[in-house]
Amino acid sequence: MDKKKRFIIKCLLAGIFGTVIILSTMRMNPPVYATIKEDTIVFQPDERIKFSKIESIKYFEDTKIELVSNGFRWGSDDYFSGDANIRFLNTNGTEKESVYKCKAYLHSRSNDYILIELKNSTRSYVFNFDDEKETKKFYDRMDSFYKSSE
Repeated sequence: MDKKKRFIIKCLLAGIFGTVIILSTMRMNPPVYATIKEDTIVFQPDERIKFSKIESIKYFEDTKIELVSNGFRWGSDDYFSGDANIRFLNTNGTEKESVYKCKAYLHSRSNDYILIELKNSTRSYVFNFDDEKETKKFYDRMDSFYKSSE
């Protein structure tokens, strides 16, 4: 085989190998759904927020966002997971609020969002669920836990 054919074969194999690695890695990172366990919000086994550490909880209903990813992220047209800068926008496009360097777990089918800001920290979380009803239901539950812990 000549050099040109070997080079083409190597490039094809590298492309196939890279595609398999990316696809298998994406499957190992499924969407994250927040849960409440005792006095803690749990996103992942190693990512927990005690209600006593929360400064504020905000709910944004039927809101558009602008998202800029910070570094590596997992995402598709349906879901985003990673660090991001997020702008919450009014219907006329003006800014309601901005959050910088937050941890985001966002489902694109819902336009409702929950923002958690932590005490004595620049860390914040923005997340939602697959639909508005689930997002609102979780917010109401979380807000009642938060208010009872104050």
